[in-house]
Amino acid sequence: MSVTVILEAEVKQGQKHNFLSFLSNLLPETHKFKGFIDITIYSEENTDLILFISKWESFDIYQQYLQWRCETGDMASLGEFLAQPPKFRQLSQAISDELTVNCVDY
Repeated sequence: MSVTVILEAEVKQGQKHNFLSFLSNLLPETHKFKGFIDITIYSEENTDLILFISKWESFDIYQQYLQWRCETGDMASLGEFLAQPPKFRQLSQAISDELTVNCVDY
């Protein structure tokens, strides 16, 4: 079963554009990593917050990916942009059907 990993990163003030540019150069290699499924990167308006939501075949594969990025020096380079250590969350799918809420008026 696949896993979703959420990574929340706060970049140093004024570095968001440079950080996103650097990430763009890394993404082609990410897409080639065995066990990678998908990634979407969000940027919160008016803050320095970047949110990564990625899907992997397993959390072990994601950890292998992080280790590989450490070995290549990419993680150290990314760390130079960050104001503080990133926060990681590992999620597995709890419900696969679309939910309908009938008791709420929209």
